[in-house]
Amino acid sequence: MITIKRLTLQNRLKYKSFMFQWLYKLVELSLNDSLESNRFMLIGAESDGVPVGLIVLERRDGDGHAVLQCIFVSKQRRRQKIATLLLREARSLCVENQLSVLSLSYYSGKSSTDTIEALLHKEDWTQPRCESVIFHIHLGSGIDQAAWLRERAIPHGLELFLWADREERQLRQSIEAGELDFPSFLSPFKTFAPLEPSNSFGIQSTQEIQGWSLTYRLDEDTILYDALYIAPEYQQFGLAFQMLGRSIRVQTEAGIPHAMFTVNHSTPVMMKLARQWLAPYSWKTSEKRSCYIRL
Repeated sequence: MITIKRLTLQNRLKYKSFMFQWLYKLVELSLNDSLESNRFMLIGAESDGVPVGLIVLERRDGDGHAVLQCIFVSKQRRRQKIATLLLREARSLCVENQLSVLSLSYYSGKSSTDTIEALLHKEDWTQPRCESVIFHIHLGSGIDQAAWLRERAIPHGLELFLWADREERQLRQSIEAGELDFPSFLSPFKTFAPLEPSNSFGIQSTQEIQGWSLTYRLDEDTILYDALYIAPEYQQFGLAFQMLGRSIRVQTEAGIPHAMFTVNHSTPVMMKLARQWLAPYSWKTSEKRSCYIRL
């Protein structure tokens, strides 16, 4: 018999192996922070006291929105409608907490993609929408010899710095002071994976931060290039590709073989440049897809 339960501080630990390591760390950190203790909501499925499934929801403050960060069912218990039971309990929990939208992002080309999409369709979620394209590149493909990867001088009055060398509070204050207007998908403060400190860069003027190129470590061999932004008044200097080139050179020198580059569909100029400069070295592309359900 399957039992669905909302997890507490006392029983969450036995579900640790069902979560990505980065997500587990975030959940633990939030539980030790009085201001974020309610950020995550966990729902487990058990059979005779043994965990067989898990959902992790993350509240997004201020907009009545929750993100489905994890849905997992143990291999031997799949195709038994456990995921459906977990999703329906998640919907009930969101409604009780006055959350009106539940969303999910996932990647195409994985063994779980078809199963996820079939489940979401059955549960009346919106049609999946391609949010961004991911270019998968092995750094032995010759990209390190690309002409645009050459080192170039940073324009006078600007300075490149390692993002991890600054405190988050200091970074936020500088960005707020500059009143930079950027979409959420280019935020430098995402928490979906550990920031890669070796090749995440910011660029600043004498006054404040003017851009960033941030990367995330997905596993020992893979770095994800996810958020690349330059303030409008500096975009004509080619700084985006200067920072990107610097990041790739650092990764190449470190011997980390795989890179993934995320380009959002709502940035047609960057998409055009990516197809011109990244696609020739890419061994495959995939999509980040998103969908949601109103509660």
